[in-house]
Amino acid sequence: MVNWTAPAELAKEHAGYVNSTFAFFGLYIWEVFQTSDFELSVLTGRRKIRWHWVIFLFLCRYCLIFAVVALMASFSIMGRIDCQALYTFIAWAGNMSLMCASTTLMIRTIAVWERKLAITVPLGVLCLGLWAILWRGIFIMTVQYDATNMVCVVTNTNRVFLSVTFWATMGFNLVLTVVHIVGLMQRDHGASLWEMLFDDGLIFYLIAFIVNALPAVTHVIQTNDPLNQVPAAVLTAMSACRTVTCLSEVGDDEDLYVHNATQIIAAPRPPPQTAIRLQTTKSSRFPPRPEVHVTTDHIVMEDFECVPSSSAPPSP
Repeated sequence: MVNWTAPAELAKEHAGYVNSTFAFFGLYIWEVFQTSDFELSVLTGRRKIRWHWVIFLFLCRYCLIFAVVALMASFSIMGRIDCQALYTFIAWAGNMSLMCASTTLMIRTIAVWERKLAITVPLGVLCLGLWAILWRGIFIMTVQYDATNMVCVVTNTNRVFLSVTFWATMGFNLVLTVVHIVGLMQRDHGASLWEMLFDDGLIFYLIAFIVNALPAVTHVIQTNDPLNQVPAAVLTAMSACRTVTCLSEVGDDEDLYVHNATQIIAAPRPPPQTAIRLQTTKSSRFPPRPEVHVTTDHIVMEDFECVPSSSAPPSP
């Protein structure tokens, strides 16, 4: 049986915690640069801006950067600082990223269900409850500066409430995953599992649920679980942002399966081959839209025969 409170075990896990934090921060920065064309298209006006991008997507993407940067800064303290304020900011930015990530997933699920009140109201109530729990979780730690080792030390925390935040986040993501699956099955009866996972974005919901289940389970079995918190936050934010930056936007006036590149405002041009391929592959899954065909007749001068003039005098 591993003694999780042994000094050697604590030192080993702290080293792993520091290394994993830097590794996942690098992964997240790479992800932000990979999808930075989304922000550029919004800033340059090539893409129509939507309210939930500004409120939830951008907060999710960049609050996590601030949280992880502040956490990495706490690993290399060179003098006395206000550790309580630093860790409160880390908790605020990290929890804000998680709240916005879950809300982003919820908005897409509601859009798949075509904003039905029977789905929107319960999910909205659950989301408000999650926001309240995570907001309260910002202020459950007491952190002090250790002058001997020149580090910030967590002297007190509410482990029960911390466990509640883990399970609440995992449970809400599980509810979103199940509701999203049911909505996709009702909307698209002929979709295969592969299409639901990657074309419809179900894989992002599964990732968000699984990575949040790890810290919830490890916290219950009384292990030292900080090692799982940064990876869970990073992968959850990446998955939620991918549902917006890489999948099509779901709306009343748009086709669910038209790639989001076709929503960029530009000069009229023939549709790209990728858009044609996506539309042809989905034609069997959705009935065709109503179309109006107009037939016109064009009459040009070439259609008239040349008739000799009758006013010419007869020949003798």
